[in-house]
Amino acid sequence: MGPFSDSKLIDGIIKKKRAVIFFMYKDYFPLILALIEKNSGTLQDAEDIFQDGMVALYIRCRERELVLNCTLRSYFYSICRNLWLQRLERKHRLVFQPDLLVNEHEEKYNVKDSLTREVKLTRHRVFWRHFKRLPEDCQNILLMHFDKVPFKEVAKKLGFSNENHVKVRKYLCKKLLIKRVKKDPEYPNCICHE
Repeated sequence: MGPFSDSKLIDGIIKKKRAVIFFMYKDYFPLILALIEKNSGTLQDAEDIFQDGMVALYIRCRERELVLNCTLRSYFYSICRNLWLQRLERKHRLVFQPDLLVNEHEEKYNVKDSLTREVKLTRHRVFWRHFKRLPEDCQNILLMHFDKVPFKEVAKKLGFSNENHVKVRKYLCKKLLIKRVKKDPEYPNCICHE
C-alpha cells in the first residue's frame, strides 16, 4: 500500500491536493496505460481516458456518491475501463455504419461503388485522425453532439456555465476540426470521385 489510504486519497481528490493527484498519476497511470494498450489504444488514448477517469472520480467524490466495496485503485480501473469500452463502442458504431458495408458480390464487380467506398473510408480516417487531436473538451462536446445530447445536459455534464457557452464552443470546435481536415494531404482524396 502506498503513502495514502483510500480515504486519504478521496479526501485529497475532493480538496484537489497536489500530492494526492501526483501520487495517482504516478501509481495509477501505468495500470491504465497497460489496459488501453492491450485493447488497441495509444499513449494519447490512455492519457485522455485517465483524465476523463479523474474527472469522473472527482465528481463522484465531491458529490459524496462514492461507495467503495473494493479498493480505490480497482474502482478507478473500472471507471477507466468502462470509459474506454464506451469510446471503442462509439468508434465501432461510427466506423461500421450500414452505408460503409458492402456485400462481397458488389465488391467484385462494381468499380464505381468500390471507389465510393474508398472515398468514404478515407474521409473517415482523415476525420478521426484530426478529431483525436482536438482538445479534450472539443472531443467531448462533439461526441455528445453526435449522440444528440441536448446542449443543456452537455453544459451540466462538462461543467459549462450555460448551454449558450456549449453552442459557441461546439461551433468553434467544429470549425477547428474542418480547418484541420481541409489542410490534411489526404483531404483532396476525400472529395474526388463524387
